[in-house]
Order: sequence, then C-alpha cells, then structure tokens
Amino acid sequence: MREINIPVHADQLKTLADRFEAFRTELASTAPLTGTDGLHQLTRHLRTSHELTLETLTQLTALDGSQATRMNGALAALDCLAQIVQQAGLVSENLTAAVSANAYDGTSWNPAQDTDAIGRGLRHLDARNAIAAQLAETSPTLEICAEGCRIVSDHLTEHFPRPTRARAVGATASVPGAAALPGCRPRAAR
Repeated sequence: MREINIPVHADQLKTLADRFEAFRTELASTAPLTGTDGLHQLTRHLRTSHELTLETLTQLTALDGSQATRMNGALAALDCLAQIVQQAGLVSENLTAAVSANAYDGTSWNPAQDTDAIGRGLRHLDARNAIAAQLAETSPTLEICAEGCRIVSDHLTEHFPRPTRARAVGATASVPGAAALPGCRPRAAR
C-alpha cells in the first residue's frame, strides 16, 4: 500500500473543483462562434475538458491503492471520483458534438443550395444554435464534477486531518523540504 500526502490531495481536489466551476462559468458566458473561429474556440474548450478529466483520473489513481482506501467510505469516495471522470468525459462528448455541428467555412458541395449570403448566414445561425445547446448541456455536468470533488476533498480532510504544526515540523526535520513535496514521506536516517 502506497503512502501519499492525503492533505495535499484534498487541497488538489478543492482546486480541481474550483477549476470545474470556472470552466462552467466560462462555457456559460461563451458566445458561440462558427467556422474557423468556432473551431479554434471549441478546440480550447476541448483541451480544458480533457485536462480536467485527466486531473480527476490522476487523483483517482493516486488515492486508489493508498492509505486512503482504509478510511470509512473509501469505496464511495473512489466511486465518486470515477463518476467524475465519466461526467468530465461527457462534457468532452458534448464539445465534440459542437465541433460536429459547426458550420465550416468551406464551399458547399452543392453550390446551388448555398450560393448567396443568406444561405450561408442561415447555415451559420443553425450551427450557432446547435453549439449553444451543446454548451448549455455542459453546465449541470460541470456542476456535478465540482461538487463531487468538494465532497471527496471534505471526506479526506475529515478522515485524515492535517498534522499539527509542531508535529509536522518535527517529523520532517531530518529531510529538508520533504513536507513541501506531494506524496513524500521523510526517510529514516541511515
């Protein structure tokens, strides 16, 4: 069983919750673009979504097989993180659907159907509406992710409280800077 710095992981989960919430706010305030600009906008959003999914998966991987699995409710906490990974993946799925709904700048395959500015404008309007719908669907999902991270963080903090300052300083005195490294335990002197 691996020993990790649980308070550091609890803090990282709180930070991750804040990032999910900030991403939700960003997407809610996004005016969807179409064409090339829309693709660049959606690419940035997809990158953020994938980063959040990976960070959640990293937390799940760190906690699984660590001393956190001995706490009451460990299975529920790990399951919650696994569900957050899945929900974050659904955000990415919505964003990829928005990529598919985008009206790209290329010439239509049938020029007779899209020869005038009105036809192009309608195509882009339909795309904007479809993209806006996909972005709106991410809001509750991102809220679930943020809340789940906070719940697991609070659970970890409850079962693995931070050591008192005096105890933490004494425990790491033999290894300078060890307390600052996530997952680091001081080694016994040789």
